[in-house]
Amino acid sequence: MQTTGTHAMTVSVLITPEFSLSTRLEAQWLQDLPPPRRAQISAWPDAQARHRSLIGSRLLKHGLRKLGCAGDVLATLRYPPTSRPTLALPVDFSLSHGEGRVVCAISTQGAVGIDVERVGQLVAEEFHLYLSAAERAWAGRSSRRFYSVWTRKEAVVKAASEQGLREVARVDTTPGERMASYGGRPWHTFAVPVGRRHVAHLALAELPTELIFRRVARSVLEHGTSTTATALVR
Repeated sequence: MQTTGTHAMTVSVLITPEFSLSTRLEAQWLQDLPPPRRAQISAWPDAQARHRSLIGSRLLKHGLRKLGCAGDVLATLRYPPTSRPTLALPVDFSLSHGEGRVVCAISTQGAVGIDVERVGQLVAEEFHLYLSAAERAWAGRSSRRFYSVWTRKEAVVKAASEQGLREVARVDTTPGERMASYGGRPWHTFAVPVGRRHVAHLALAELPTELIFRRVARSVLEHGTSTTATALVR
């Protein structure tokens, strides 16, 4: 496996709709994964869970290919039982899915985390253990604001390579719309454009020199063609 050339993009976020895979496509995408991960996913009885995971892996492969990585780029993908997945590449990545959306963030400049949720009926006052008084006050009775706070917190926890709801409670999103704090250090947070029915946030250890949000069509992932979606750059 190798990477070739350079790429101006420092952080990219790929966004795609959730969809069902044909038996042929599921088998084909499984072959991209290392044998242990392939066996793990194949054993899941929930087809939707298998497909969400495989779409995430395909998004990751698509993004890494854009950086010049070889076709077998997922060969070193590892899913440790107590930490986030890793690759034997000089990049950091994060995956998330939320009932209709699958997102992937790839960073060549430090730690990255991403979280997406479908907007439901939950409100902040139901989460005293995980949201501070200031966060609950800001969110009020708005479900969208609750999910905004929650996805920022989850993204930071994932960027910090931590797990568990206890860690979510330790993230403070009150420093500002684009800043949060966790473990005594600041984190940069950005809203991700995922549509009216979803909320997503990106967390970064360092302020990026370039940040691109790109929608990837289902057909692009299914056929492995180059994306023609419009990129949003900050």
